[in-house]
Amino acid sequence: MKFKEVRNLIVTGLHEYMGLSVVLSNQLNPEMALPFIIYSVTAPYIPEGGTGNMQPMTNEDGTVKVTRYEQPTCTFSFTICSADRQTKDGFVLGEDEALDLAEKAQGWFLHTGYEYISGKGLTVVDVANVQERSFLQVDEEARRYGFDVVLRYVRTDEMTVAGVKAATTKKGDDNE
Repeated sequence: MKFKEVRNLIVTGLHEYMGLSVVLSNQLNPEMALPFIIYSVTAPYIPEGGTGNMQPMTNEDGTVKVTRYEQPTCTFSFTICSADRQTKDGFVLGEDEALDLAEKAQGWFLHTGYEYISGKGLTVVDVANVQERSFLQVDEEARRYGFDVVLRYVRTDEMTVAGVKAATTKKGDDNE
């Protein structure tokens, strides 16, 4: 599995569960309706050591396809964004909304979405604590809470090399 596939599975699953936009942080995006989730990829590939599992397979043309399998980890950081605001249903305290939604998203990785994740060939290795990530904007506080998630996935790399169809040996002197 390529990392892009891992990212897309996680973003799609979290979006479907939360019903919120899940967007890559530090991008030029139009202003999002609150609340929303931003994510960043802290580390797309963390090898666990070793050379992986090599599986050679001889093709009909005599070449050999060597497939390398390994199980690296990757780390995502998710942040729920909110702000104090008036809505048609009343006043929303951004602090409470961001914290509640961060805990719900964290719970998806810990329990609700675990089956979804494992059914896609991924394993949740670690889910960090929800932490406050708010910052002061020009005249108001942007309320943010977030957490990090470490996942394990199967990475596959392939290459084709020339094979040896047949070899002949010649018996001779040791000096030849």
